[in-house]
Amino acid sequence: MRKLATTLIAGLLALTASSAFAASILRPTVNVTGPVVTIGDFYTEAGELAQTPIFRSPDLGTTGNVSALIIAQQAQAAGFIQADTNGLTTVSVHRLSIPVDETLISDILRNAFAERASVQPDEIEISYHSPLPVNMQADANSISPLTIGHINWSPRTARFKAILNVVQEGQSRPISVIGNASQMVSITTLARNLERGRVITAKDIREERKPASRYAGREFLAAADLVGMEVRRNMRSGSTITPRDVSAPILVKRGAKVTVIYKIPGMNITTQGKAKSEGGKNDLIEIVNPISKKTILAEVIGRDIAIVTTAKTQVAAVLENR
Repeated sequence: MRKLATTLIAGLLALTASSAFAASILRPTVNVTGPVVTIGDFYTEAGELAQTPIFRSPDLGTTGNVSALIIAQQAQAAGFIQADTNGLTTVSVHRLSIPVDETLISDILRNAFAERASVQPDEIEISYHSPLPVNMQADANSISPLTIGHINWSPRTARFKAILNVVQEGQSRPISVIGNASQMVSITTLARNLERGRVITAKDIREERKPASRYAGREFLAAADLVGMEVRRNMRSGSTITPRDVSAPILVKRGAKVTVIYKIPGMNITTQGKAKSEGGKNDLIEIVNPISKKTILAEVIGRDIAIVTTAKTQVAAVLENR
């Protein structure tokens, strides 16, 4: 009876080994992050031998092909006796990495400069004077593959020099970067030449990013404040616009004939007058009645049109009695 039980146990063990053999499969492609490739990287169900290294990984960010037969032989030599080629000729092994390119470098630096200047990162614009690393890769399993070691930056001149640390093969490698970092502001400029007296439209202006240091302490008007304004001098395309450069459009010029509307409850009376002063929309100007020669105050509402409401009629009456 004991002999039968022993035979059954041996059979079960053999069946288990056979099942493990069937479950262990060589992968056709392998992605690794570390410097070595283990049995578990190559084979599924590698069990206790999964962490056993049998090959060195390719260089960071590169791919290498390994003979499936040699993989099986190396795995068997390490104790994984069920290793097989599973019908494969070669296995592709790729070393994962993080590219240390201009995008990553600029993001790291932009965040650092923005923090120092107390602005948003998208307000910082970076250009480089020294060549950036070409095809540089960092460890994919590093928590901080690229960090800043030291930065020397002058916001006034925008010049900077930075030492960055790249993690490769578990070691930190310093690289030097030199360039300009400027805080940028959005400024409205003219999209075309405008002559004095021209009323600005949306097509006449555009938004441009300019270095903030170049325009520090100067006041500029936003696009919403410019549309409908009149330029006070000839201005060239690309010019920035200050409050001194524009004014409300002059709708009534001095000496012009003006249609005056008297707005009285229940009726409107229209007459003609002559402007003694000029004004834009909503300005109060003096107008002479050509018959009575009296002066009234009226509000400009359009081109050579002004209105006198009930409230302003009292003012007009006072002026007429001077």
